Amino acid sequence: MNRNYGMFGIGLQPDANAAEPAVSFPASSDSPGIDVSTTTEPARVTNGMRDTTIDRYISGSESTATVTTLAFADMLGLVLYGTLGRIASTGDAAPYTHDIKMGEVLPTLTFTQQVGATDAALQTLDGCKVNSLAIEAEGTTPPSVQIGLAGCAAKWLEENVWNDPDFDADDGYFRTTDAEVLFSLTDGNAVAPPSSVILSRISISVANNVEAGTRFGEVDPHEQQEGAATVTASVEGTTSSTSMYRAVKTGSDTGTNIAKTIVTGALQVTFQHSKHPDWTFVVKLPAIPWTIEAMNVGVEGGPFALNLSTDGAISVSGTSIEFILTNGVESYTE
Repeated sequence: MNRNYGMFGIGLQPDANAAEPAVSFPASSDSPGIDVSTTTEPARVTNGMRDTTIDRYISGSESTATVTTLAFADMLGLVLYGTLGRIASTGDAAPYTHDIKMGEVLPTLTFTQQVGATDAALQTLDGCKVNSLAIEAEGTTPPSVQIGLAGCAAKWLEENVWNDPDFDADDGYFRTTDAEVLFSLTDGNAVAPPSSVILSRISISVANNVEAGTRFGEVDPHEQQEGAATVTASVEGTTSSTSMYRAVKTGSDTGTNIAKTIVTGALQVTFQHSKHPDWTFVVKLPAIPWTIEAMNVGVEGGPFALNLSTDGAISVSGTSIEFILTNGVESYTE
């Protein structure tokens, strides 16, 4: 078996039957893929002995899938739709534009994998919901996309050949080089950072707080149920000025008192594609209550460290985050 081989796929699951992959992609770093764990409880009786356990029974089962990969255009659209739940696709010809926002429910997915060899048995996890998504970019390293799924039923298949769709690395991915970061600390108008700021890292996460719904007498979940979503973000870098700390704390570059109400800003990141100059991936957070770390002085001198983050973005017009993806896929729902 070859630890260096792993192919993964995701497909929309419209009914109780597992779906074939609609997109395929490899991992870009260590990824467990499908993992199933069970918990057990003791069955005890008053037998007069120190060990009263006469048996154990399975009290719960958890099936998950976790993969970290690059921002491949075809895969990304389906994952983003699975994460937020609402997508509007437009365009008469490629490139097509997909506007993805928070929906009322999340689509159900099937996750497929082949690990260790090109003739290894395929595995599936059906009844999946996206539990978490994290997008991180640092320096010029390509953005990483960590997908966390919670599913219902995992199994090995008789098939040992990865069929359609094929993955082609030559199709490219969204890159960090030439990415544009716009943000604001005190209003919804995200703009280019001041010249005093040098950014080095961006991180954006969505947690859907998925919980398993398990029927009486069954071990495996019957369905995965999404909870309230939480969207977080962080921005790291350096700055030669402490004015940003003042703005976050007071609501203004010239403020004198700590703000008595929440001060919200905004964030927008645009990534370019490595092969298609007319394809873009845009992330928008319209209302962010920023927190900022104190800017320490130091005997070594140099710039101040800039660390912005949020405990949770605020929903505006029904969504706390919006993805706008332009690629060659006409639709993710048909």
